[in-house]
Amino acid sequence: MEKIRIARPILFITRTYPPVLGGMETLSFNLIKNVSALTPTKTVINRYGKKALPFFLPWALLRAFILILVNKIKVVHLSDGVMAPLGVILKFFFKNIKIVCNIHGLDITYAEKSLIYKKVNLPAINRLDLLIAVSQDTKETCVKFGLNPKKIIVIPNGTDTKENYRLSLKENFSQKRAIGKRLIPETDFFDQEENFLILFLGRIVERKGLHWFVENVIPQLPDRAKLIVAGSGSFEFKVKEIIERKKLNSRVLMLGFISSKVKRFLLNVCDILIMPNIEVEGDKEGFGITAIEAGAAELLPLVSGIEGLKDAISHKKNGLIFPSLDAAKYRKTIEFLMENPDFRIDLAKKSRQYVKDHFDWSVVGKKYLAEFDKINK
Repeated sequence: MEKIRIARPILFITRTYPPVLGGMETLSFNLIKNVSALTPTKTVINRYGKKALPFFLPWALLRAFILILVNKIKVVHLSDGVMAPLGVILKFFFKNIKIVCNIHGLDITYAEKSLIYKKVNLPAINRLDLLIAVSQDTKETCVKFGLNPKKIIVIPNGTDTKENYRLSLKENFSQKRAIGKRLIPETDFFDQEENFLILFLGRIVERKGLHWFVENVIPQLPDRAKLIVAGSGSFEFKVKEIIERKKLNSRVLMLGFISSKVKRFLLNVCDILIMPNIEVEGDKEGFGITAIEAGAAELLPLVSGIEGLKDAISHKKNGLIFPSLDAAKYRKTIEFLMENPDFRIDLAKKSRQYVKDHFDWSVVGKKYLAEFDKINK
C-alpha cells in the first residue's frame, strides 16, 4: 500500500483483538494492521477477551498516558463505545487530542439493557470528537439514541480479499473431498459432487434467523441440499430441537466452534452462504462482516435485507437480498441456483470483484486514515 504519513503516531486502544474470535476482534486486527502499513501507530491491546476487561481498562489508561506524553500523540482511536469513558478521561487531561471511536450497533442498543451504560457510556460517546459507524443503519441507531449526527460518519467493515481465497479448492473436487475428510471426518457431505452445500457461519442467536431457516426452508429443498452450521450460541438448542423434530440429521451438520483453517476451507468449498436474519428488538446486525468475507472467497451470500446487512450487500453485485422471513423466496432462489450452477458461479465471481473494489482493507484502511488526517488538522 502507498505510504501516507501523519505527523505524529495514531494511538489505537482496543478491548477486542485476536486470538479471541469475532467480528469486532477481526475489525480491530485489520484496522491496526492496515493503518500501520500507511503511517506510524502505537497500540494498547487486550488479547484476553471480556474476562480481562476489569484489569485492562486501568492498565490501558495508564499506558495511554505514557504513550501520549512520550510520542506527542494527537489522535486516539477507541475500538467501540464501551471504551468511551476512557476517552473522556484522556480528553480531560490532554486538551488538544482528538478521540475517534468505532460504533458497531450493539454498543449503542446495550443502553436499553443497562441503566448504568445509558447514563455513563452514551453521554461519554457523545463527548468524543468523531464517531465511525460501521453501517448506515448503525448511524441511524446512533441518532435515534440521541448522539450528535454531525459527529458521525460511516465507514464499512473491510476484509482481506486474498486471505480466505483458495481457487484450487473451487476447481478440484477430489482435493475438496480429501481435505474435507481430514478436517471434518464426521460427515460425508463432501463425498458426493452433486451435494449442494449451504453454509451458515457465525453466532447462533435469535437475530441470525438460523432456527427459522432450518424450520421453514431446509425441509422444502431437494435432499441434495445440505446445510453446514459453523458456530455456537444461545439458540443452538433451538436449532437442534428443530433438526430432531423435522428429522434433518442427515441434511444438517452442526460443527460448533471451528478453527480458522476449517473456516477457510468451508468458505471455499460451499456453494452459497446464508444470513437469514430476523428483526429482534434490542439486538441488531451492525454490518455483517461474514457476508463480505464470503464474497471475498467467491462464495455467494444470500442475506435478509435488514439492518447493517443492507450496507454489506448490494443486490446482484456482491450477493442476493431477500425480504426477511420470506421462506418461499429463499427456497425458490436456492432451487434456481442449484439448477443453474453457471449463473451462481458467475455471480460469485462478480461478488469477489465487487468486494475487492469496495471492501478490501487496502481501500477501507485509506478511508480511516483520511479521517484521522482530517481531524488532526
